[in-house]
Amino acid sequence: MSLPRFSITPLSRKHQKSGFCSDSELLDRYFSERAGQDVKRNLAKCFVAIDCSNEKIAGFYTLSAAQIPLLQLPEKLAGKMPHYHAVQALRLGWLAIDKSCQGHGLGSTLIADALKRSSRSSITVYAMLVDAKDENALKFYLHHGFIPCKGAPQTLFLPLDTVRKL
Repeated sequence: MSLPRFSITPLSRKHQKSGFCSDSELLDRYFSERAGQDVKRNLAKCFVAIDCSNEKIAGFYTLSAAQIPLLQLPEKLAGKMPHYHAVQALRLGWLAIDKSCQGHGLGSTLIADALKRSSRSSITVYAMLVDAKDENALKFYLHHGFIPCKGAPQTLFLPLDTVRKL
């Protein structure tokens, strides 16, 4: 069986959000009720993965502005930073995969897309920041190289220099 092919694009009015169903009622509700409003209000950018075989939304993620307090960076990294209160970041705020598309690596693909967009941003950003909602999400982000913040182990970051070097 071949894996589905996906195209990733910014969320727009033409996308049919109804029918999207992940394993999380919270994520599904956000996507159906608030994602479009957050985009409209310029609070977040939302990107959707479209399954090319049926044109349905297979997954989504959001990006928004954030900061990481220097006190939450490991000493090894914080020592290399200017003496600011915080460093600029992009927050990967919401990420979900439709049940029908889980197990095909789409979550990893969405993270790679988010990192690529972040590293190409015209705004200088030090890292991507995520909040793991549960133990499975924590393992997922750790597997992808994210580093836990000091004092907030469910909040993780990945310096974008890591991505730019690849």
